Amino acid sequence: MPRKSKFEEEDLFSTSSPSPDLNKKDSKKNLPHAPEKSTAPLRPAEEAAAHAWKEKIWEFDLTMPSQAMKDAMKASMLQEGFGKREANKVFKGLFFKEKVCNTRTQALEYLETIPTSYGVKYKIGIAPSPRMVSLEKRLQEKEDRLKSFRKEQKEKDKKKFSLPFITCPHCHSRVNRDYIHLPLCPVCGKDLHPDTTLKTLASLEEAVKELKKRYEDTARKYNSKFTGGEKWIIRLVNPLYEED
Repeated sequence: MPRKSKFEEEDLFSTSSPSPDLNKKDSKKNLPHAPEKSTAPLRPAEEAAAHAWKEKIWEFDLTMPSQAMKDAMKASMLQEGFGKREANKVFKGLFFKEKVCNTRTQALEYLETIPTSYGVKYKIGIAPSPRMVSLEKRLQEKEDRLKSFRKEQKEKDKKKFSLPFITCPHCHSRVNRDYIHLPLCPVCGKDLHPDTTLKTLASLEEAVKELKKRYEDTARKYNSKFTGGEKWIIRLVNPLYEED
């Protein structure tokens, strides 16, 4: 699976995901429905597929034939333990839509709205505008500060939370470490980190989130003026996947 760009890096302190910002022209009326799972006992190949991956992203050059793309993906799946029948279930309903998104993030957001395997295109090879360059620089600086702050905080946490007794900075209770489920205080229920730490972290995370959004919005608007280089991006959905 391709490595995530810095504009799509997951927030390590958050479990929520951003709501997709879909184009108003996109309609969900004709989107395919996810197939129902069978309740029959799993075969060995189905067992392997059920514990492989939930979804996977693939990217291919625009000139590559659709069958060649399928063959490459299927070969990889067979190496992972999928059977041919299981691989075919993943490809069932796979459709290569002649839809071109302005950015990779926009394409991924669109694919996330579709419950089955699907493929669209997104624009590539467009030189960024001066505003995009400026936003990218500011974003990188803010991400570096956030990364550094998290690293420093983790080092402090190792020392602080390894002590036999910990004092809550909010209710000032002195609690035995064995009764604490980090990061919450068992007495007052608040985060055991000081307010200054939490505010700094929240401020940096909000700044990164805002800059990412501004960059993406700027890129979509700027790239919408251009045609030319494009790339296929495919989201394979494994209908056999089972949560552990």
